[in-house]
Amino acid sequence: MKKILLALLMALALAPAAMANDFTFAQAGLKIDLPNGFSLLPRADIDQLYMPTRGPGFVIGNAARSVTVSYDLKAHDLASFNLAQTLKVFQQIFEQRVPGLVWKEGKLLEHEKQQWMQLEFLSKTGGVEYYNIMLVTAIKDQMLVLNLNSTVAEFPQAEASLRAVMKSIALNVAVPEIVVNPAPSKKPLPVKK
Repeated sequence: MKKILLALLMALALAPAAMANDFTFAQAGLKIDLPNGFSLLPRADIDQLYMPTRGPGFVIGNAARSVTVSYDLKAHDLASFNLAQTLKVFQQIFEQRVPGLVWKEGKLLEHEKQQWMQLEFLSKTGGVEYYNIMLVTAIKDQMLVLNLNSTVAEFPQAEASLRAVMKSIALNVAVPEIVVNPAPSKKPLPVKK
C-alpha cells in the first residue's frame, strides 16, 4: 500500500511539470506543446498586439510578449476549397493588407493526415518588425488559424522553439468532459464516532 501511495504522490508531483507545456483548444480538438514560460494573454494585451476587431481568439506568449502563438477558429468552410488556389488568394490579400510584407515562404504541407497552408513572412506593426509563421487548415466546417511569431530581432533564438510547436500540433484530441457539479451520491458517507 505504501508503494502505491508513494507512486501516486510522485506522479502528482511530476504531473504539473509534464503538462505545463501542453495547451489544448477543446473547440477544435487541437493540442500544441509550448515553450517553458509561455502563458495565456489577457484580452487587453491581445488588443494591444493586434487590431481589436481582427485579433485572434487566444494568444499565448513569453513574458515579454515578443514571441507568441495565436489560435483562432473562423467561420469559413475551407474543406470545400482547393487549398493550392486558396493559398494564392491569401498571398494576394496579404500583399494588399499587411504593412511591410516580405514573403519568406508560401506552401502546402501535410501534417496529422491533413493538408495545411503555411505562410511565412515579415510584417511591421507599430514600428516593430515581426517574423510570422501562419498555418491554416480546415476543421470540420471552420478554418483553423495558428500564427507563430516573433520579433525579427528575437527570431534567431525563438525559431527552433516555434518550429517545435509546429511539429507538436495534434488534431482530433479528445478532451474529457468536466463535471462541475456532480450529482450527490445516494450512498451516505460513514460517520465517525
